[in-house]
Amino acid sequence: MIAQKEQFLSLLRQIATNTENPSAETFSAGTINWLRQIHLGTAFIELFPTAKLTPSCSEQLKADKLTTRFWFQSQYEATLELASELNKVGVTITILKGMSVSTAFYPKPYYRNMRDIDLLVEQSELEQVAAIMQQLGYTQRSELPDSFYQTHHHTKPWQHPVKDIWFEIHTGLFPPSSAYSSAQVFSLQNINMEKYPQYLAETRVNRLGYELQVIYSALHWGAEFRQTGGLFGLIDIALIINNTELDWKKLIHWANEAVIANTVYVVLSYLLKNKLINNAKVKLHLHEINHSLSRLEIFLLQRLMDNYLLGGKSFGRVFTANNIAILWGLLLSPSASFKKIILFPVYIIFPPDSNQKFNPAFQLSRIKRLLFKSTE
Repeated sequence: MIAQKEQFLSLLRQIATNTENPSAETFSAGTINWLRQIHLGTAFIELFPTAKLTPSCSEQLKADKLTTRFWFQSQYEATLELASELNKVGVTITILKGMSVSTAFYPKPYYRNMRDIDLLVEQSELEQVAAIMQQLGYTQRSELPDSFYQTHHHTKPWQHPVKDIWFEIHTGLFPPSSAYSSAQVFSLQNINMEKYPQYLAETRVNRLGYELQVIYSALHWGAEFRQTGGLFGLIDIALIINNTELDWKKLIHWANEAVIANTVYVVLSYLLKNKLINNAKVKLHLHEINHSLSRLEIFLLQRLMDNYLLGGKSFGRVFTANNIAILWGLLLSPSASFKKIILFPVYIIFPPDSNQKFNPAFQLSRIKRLLFKSTE
């Protein structure tokens, strides 16, 4: 586990800091398999071209690279096409998350895997956007009912039936039900002030200010504990910090809201600890974040990241994916430590996000899975 963590960090440091580590040329089969699972195989084979690989593994990574490059190019061209058509009717999209950071900071933009493309527009522009999406052949698809999206922060996702490219069209950065939605940093007024015009190729788009991108990326990353793709949010933040001159006074001011501080502190301290960001740029400001985490909570959060994100540890009978997610959310919350200790076993027995948590049949099925299956 420790060896795999160090091997991963050698790759992540090269992406985030452009710091070469020529001694890390021997990667275990388990490490390479995990890299492929979490979509970092392409970055690995390009950044460590002399790594010792079996012929089979080499062929698999080459195939991954071709697929990754093709998929990114398809998403990129689709974004340019949509942005260009919207420019014609006076709409300028704001590119978010992966498409924004990959095209601005990654050594190669296709190193950044994306499931879908996230864009931000004004509420008043949704009809124009919908018309252009339909004109380009996209249709809206979701397993959730239309009523869900009436109070959500993005419309029902748009999918191209041939290209299988998905867009999420946002009118806000978090849903109204999120604790983050009431934070001053995510008010529509502040978001509009933090949009900056740029060009993607020769097409006019907006990007969010870098300080807002750091806060938004950290909270979006921390809101859900995900193994697959979970490292990209951390890499995004490291790349922004390492390649820009941030207004730390502004960033810390936003980060010090109670619902935000813990997550931002954990992200920055973890990146700093693992030398993924420049110490001089962050260390002076880390103590200014008014988080409420104890040393034990910080230790546990970092251990979860080490084991499940870097180490690729499998979930088990007790520490299932759902239970780890519950623990993660509790540890990051601004609640007092003693409340977290009380709530954790309660939430394990009665999962807060389940509408069947008091259903005897549901609880019986969970007991059976615990006794007879190794994972959920």
